[in-house]
Amino acid sequence: MTKHTAITRALRAGGLALGAAVLAASAVVGPLLPAQSAEAAPAAAPRTGLLAEYLFTQATGSAVANSAGGSSSVGSATVVNGTDALWTGSSLKFTGGAKTSTADWVRLPDNLLAGKQSATITVETKFDASMASSFNFLWNIGNDATTSYYFASVRDKARTAITTSSNAGEVNARTATSLSADRWYSLTSVIDGDADTISFYVDGALVARSATALTPASITAQTLNAIGRSPWPDPFYKGEVATFRAYDRALSGAEVAAVSDADGSLHAASFQSSAQAALDAIQPIAMTDSSISLPTSTGATLSWSGPSQGLALGASGTTLQAVQPAPGSAALTGTVTATATVRGVSASKQIPVSVAPVAAADDDYGYLMVHFIEDSAGYAEKIYLDVSRGDDPEQWDPLNGGKPILAAQLGTTGIRDPYLTYNPETRTYYIIATDLRVFGGDGGSGSCTSWCYWTKSASTKLHVWESTDLVNWGAPRSLDVSLDANGTEVAELGMAWAPEATWVDHYYPDGRGAFVMYWASNVYQDAEHSGTSYNRVLWGATTDFTQATYAYGGPFVDPGANAIDTTMIQNGGTTYRITKDNGLGKGIYMESTTSARWWEAGTTWTQLQTKIGAAWAGGNAGGVEGPAVFRSHSEDRWYLYVDVIPSTGYRPMTTTNLDAGWTQLTDPGFSMAPSTKHGGVVSLTKAQYDTVRSADSRAAVTTALGTVEVEAGSTAGELEDALPETAQVTLAYDRGTASRPVSWNTAGVDLATPGSYQVTGTVSTYSANLDTWAGAGGSTAWNAPDRVLGSSGAVTVTSTVVVTPAPAGPPVTVNAETRCVAGKAVLVTQVTNTGEAAAAISVATAYGAKSVQLAAGKSASQTFTTRLPSVAAGTVEATSGTGTTTAAYAARTCG
Repeated sequence: MTKHTAITRALRAGGLALGAAVLAASAVVGPLLPAQSAEAAPAAAPRTGLLAEYLFTQATGSAVANSAGGSSSVGSATVVNGTDALWTGSSLKFTGGAKTSTADWVRLPDNLLAGKQSATITVETKFDASMASSFNFLWNIGNDATTSYYFASVRDKARTAITTSSNAGEVNARTATSLSADRWYSLTSVIDGDADTISFYVDGALVARSATALTPASITAQTLNAIGRSPWPDPFYKGEVATFRAYDRALSGAEVAAVSDADGSLHAASFQSSAQAALDAIQPIAMTDSSISLPTSTGATLSWSGPSQGLALGASGTTLQAVQPAPGSAALTGTVTATATVRGVSASKQIPVSVAPVAAADDDYGYLMVHFIEDSAGYAEKIYLDVSRGDDPEQWDPLNGGKPILAAQLGTTGIRDPYLTYNPETRTYYIIATDLRVFGGDGGSGSCTSWCYWTKSASTKLHVWESTDLVNWGAPRSLDVSLDANGTEVAELGMAWAPEATWVDHYYPDGRGAFVMYWASNVYQDAEHSGTSYNRVLWGATTDFTQATYAYGGPFVDPGANAIDTTMIQNGGTTYRITKDNGLGKGIYMESTTSARWWEAGTTWTQLQTKIGAAWAGGNAGGVEGPAVFRSHSEDRWYLYVDVIPSTGYRPMTTTNLDAGWTQLTDPGFSMAPSTKHGGVVSLTKAQYDTVRSADSRAAVTTALGTVEVEAGSTAGELEDALPETAQVTLAYDRGTASRPVSWNTAGVDLATPGSYQVTGTVSTYSANLDTWAGAGGSTAWNAPDRVLGSSGAVTVTSTVVVTPAPAGPPVTVNAETRCVAGKAVLVTQVTNTGEAAAAISVATAYGAKSVQLAAGKSASQTFTTRLPSVAAGTVEATSGTGTTTAAYAARTCG
């Protein structure tokens, strides 16, 4: 463990109990600053177009009157399985429970939105934490079938959606981040039939909008409208509901905000405690880098102010910056003030900050993660990269503005389950990934579609990219794991997916190393892939993920039932493999072996733990997959990220003893962008970390880099030397600027013809990688012909190249020859003034120099006696006021 690693680990631990120096800073933390009160007289909820208003404020009974008034003829709502104990005076409690239980729910009148082209539904609710990881419907307009419905849910990232073709056809408007349990929210869904949109508002603010031609009228059978009950076999909703309103029109943003304000007054006193809870969740900040992103909250809006001396807020107000102490120095301490705001109510307090000394260039420092994002609307099946915040393995920043880094125009054009690994012999990094497009790709036909089709008949190729610096990645290539190095089929596989690889020193008998690669496939006995099969993990070996070096191995994990997503880590002489079981009820489970050649058949594996990470999916062992394991730079900690499906993404597990298994990490300081799914993590050095951060830019400081001049006749290399080598770019996360290399396109410069030419350069950043493609006619269909890769966000700069005329030669010519006179060699020269004016010309030789004044167009001869019987070949020079020219003469022997 490096000294820096020890300090970093201590600072991370300080998130729970800071040392004496930081406790001293904590001592200055005062009580909460005075809260801002909620508005005294919030706006009233709009009445125009109000069909139904149910205010759950009564103390008893099962009938809830419609207080919409006006011309509304909609009847009362009915509490099913309710009791008087569930009424609080300002809300109705929903107890939750299995669909088969007698939990309470509210039945809304039939045909509530029948025939409506536009609608707004708004609910004031507080949900139990169990709903964040359980499928649920907060409300539903539809029936007891699962084909057509309009609903809202608070699971994962809260959303509203409408469909007439079951879950596959759901059009979602979804929050970017999860909501916080046990806190009152105003959640509003708006369908605008004129604009063809569905929108979702949280606390009166628009958070998502999607295009859809569906309207409430599309839900033709509205015979079981409900609050708290899903047509699916999902559990009943658990939480509280204070108000429910339905309008027959699309409310404006201002009107939605007015509803939020009106309903917020019901529980305004609770917002102070919600703000307090958001502040309490903020840990002391341990800065292991000179600039970090400040914490965010799902339950409140956080703002920052008042950094103490030595600290500064970045321009965005969401980053904290400091000058780190020199290597080996003690950590610095300070504070910054956090303010949490919940629906207009705010509270503040000072947060202790510790600043670690800067790491040495070759210290272990920071982590890089490759992953993909599950997004049916945005087609996000591409390669993404995130970097740790400093040396903290629990906090992550997306690179490239959260946009994709790499795309594939090959195969299905989809990329899933990427993994990042390293060949220490060639110092080359590789990304390998599944060739599968789930959204908008080939899903098969007939009775076997989607995953049935893919696992039986989809691609057996893997996508491969390589890099030597983790910034610049080449175009993808393919490796077919069902073929040998000669292209001969060696296995009948249904599909290859979720590949990973472990480097093995001395894999070959001659001492060379190789990757042992493992992935999941169905294995069949015939070319038609008839009969049944199941997923198992297979293995093969390669040095560089090319077909030429690849050799198929055979089964690696085969329990006789579906097994996928193996990841591995080694410690000492023990190898640990972690696999997702989909057939025996074990969920993600871990085994170990001490066998040196652990990939070979016959290896004995000992099972250590099952159902790993199930707690993140509400106890559902099948609700997590895609494990990614890595070691902390501290010697005593490992991390396992499990992918909570379908859309939550990675959540952390940790251990200080691999043999003892994994425990759920519920550290409130954990930070990762939503839907970060199924990838891999590599360790960096401080030098590599700095390189990664310096390449994270999507804009140049200045795009016009001035003018350069070259003479006509210059070479391409001379032009390249003349152009600027670097450009300044603006870094992400308020990290200032950096100088990055520029690659210039000079194909349009004619170096033989004087003139002015503008050239474009591409700056070396993550945004310059090949992250998009298009086929013939600009098509983005997965099977479009002539697909070509490109970069959608490259940072480009320009420069003007001026090719100047080559300078004219001197207006003089010279000739030279040798002669023999009386047995001695004589050198005779002749100069001619080719200019338009008289000129003084000097002639220099190895045997003396002479000058002559010549009129324009005149010539003159000069004789030089060598007094030698022989002379070697040589040259003479004739110089005028405009330059020098030369002439050669031959050797001469006189006898």
